[in-house]
Amino acid sequence: MNAKRFFLSWILSSVAMFGLSYLWHGIFLNDLERLSYPKEIFFTGSVITYLILGFLLTRIYMMNFPKKIAKKPLIRGLISGASLGIATYIVSLVIGVSFSSELTPQYILFDLLWQTVEQTAGGIIVSLVYISIYDGNPVHVIGRKMFGDH
Repeated sequence: MNAKRFFLSWILSSVAMFGLSYLWHGIFLNDLERLSYPKEIFFTGSVITYLILGFLLTRIYMMNFPKKIAKKPLIRGLISGASLGIATYIVSLVIGVSFSSELTPQYILFDLLWQTVEQTAGGIIVSLVYISIYDGNPVHVIGRKMFGDH
């Protein structure tokens, strides 16, 4: 059961984050048209990157959190995803990975926000997989945790 939970969380969060990245950079911003190298290389690197991010996200989710947070799987997913998003953006900023040639403070803040949203969505997916495998229907579990048993 643990391997199933980990593997599903890892793969589903990786796919979701990659999909959000493609939606943002490929469709909304059309950044992929500005690539100076073949798109196949970019997509291969992206798939590998998002598999690594999904793995890290799932491992962060499984870390020992304080009891108040550990008992709230959705909050744990939000914290795990947001912290990974911020860390990922800082690393990419430091090593110079960007689609923009001009890094204004507004662009940096906006890109940081998007990266955080993207990884937070992955964190939510990890938490939903863990909830559904442990407790059943995530909607009922979240409702019980928020509103109590009725």
